Amino acid sequence: MSAPGAQPPVPLPRVLMVGPLPPPVGGMASVVQNLSQALSGRVELRVINNVKTTDVDRSLWQGVSAQLRLLGRLARQSMRWRPNVVHIHTCSWLSFWRNGADVLLARVLGRHVVLHIHGAQFHRFLSGLSGIQAWLARRVLCAAHRVVVLSDGWRGVLAGWTDSARIVVVPNGVPVGAPARPSSAGPFRILCLANYEVRKGQEDLLRALAGLEVDRPVRIELLGFEAEAGRRQRLLDLATELGLDVDVPGPVTGAATDARLAPAHRFCLPSYDAGPPLSLLGALARGLALVGGRAGTRPRGATDGTEGLLFEPGDATRLREHLTRLILEPDTAAALGAAARARLVRDFSLDHSAESLLDVYRSLAR
Repeated sequence: MSAPGAQPPVPLPRVLMVGPLPPPVGGMASVVQNLSQALSGRVELRVINNVKTTDVDRSLWQGVSAQLRLLGRLARQSMRWRPNVVHIHTCSWLSFWRNGADVLLARVLGRHVVLHIHGAQFHRFLSGLSGIQAWLARRVLCAAHRVVVLSDGWRGVLAGWTDSARIVVVPNGVPVGAPARPSSAGPFRILCLANYEVRKGQEDLLRALAGLEVDRPVRIELLGFEAEAGRRQRLLDLATELGLDVDVPGPVTGAATDARLAPAHRFCLPSYDAGPPLSLLGALARGLALVGGRAGTRPRGATDGTEGLLFEPGDATRLREHLTRLILEPDTAAALGAAARARLVRDFSLDHSAESLLDVYRSLAR
């Protein structure tokens, strides 16, 4: 029995989250999994896993049937469980249109909707729309009560597509583990965690390493999913041609990723895309010194020379100079890694992201 005059406990917001879960490799699946764990106990949470389950060569009808089943699950949960918020994760192209149907259905059923935008290509997706496609995209974005974006830059991209008052910046967050403890024996290990595709810049990294002049043997580990057919073999062939010690194992997730990060000496991401990706944040959480392309690796407010060494994408000469410096100057590398880790703990931790989303849920639940 409650004490006289005591206030009744405030019920936790009910949140129905729609998005992919691992084992598929990808930033959005990792975000959904991380948030599901971080929000446990802070909200009443249910997750509809909308990861693709049909074959690659599925028929049109199989694809439509799978989407109708997902919509049916969303409708049942919305009507029976009556969540305060339906939180829908999406990215570019087909994913956006598929999730657009989720947004509109949740609104029809009277639910508050949070649409969470992922993907470095989303600005290209929007700029390529015209006519009826652009009109439909605006209707979907305007139907959401809140549109979550990852940075102030993305707020600017979306401002022309929906009411700017509805746009909320919630940077991706990652769990903060113990600092990396690389071995002083064996080769110097440089880790690059990114999908195998041209825009990630792995070929630039290999060419930069070919001209590296250091006394210690260097081993480069390229971890990722083959987003472009034949790209993994292309990287292997180039490494052989350049005489490099390279490991190209394919996708690595979860505990296996941590096992690769813990003994690494440096992290390099020579991407041409806007970021920052989760792989980068995971490396910074370990205190690994960063060398990366400005477009793809610069966290919000990071300073070149203070929290990492940055270069213009495609500039293999500058990339080689940065790598050489961070191999020959371990004290500089340690200072950069420590500063980046401190910044990540402050602004990009998983707990920080979860608290920001809780504020969004509570405002809508009221």
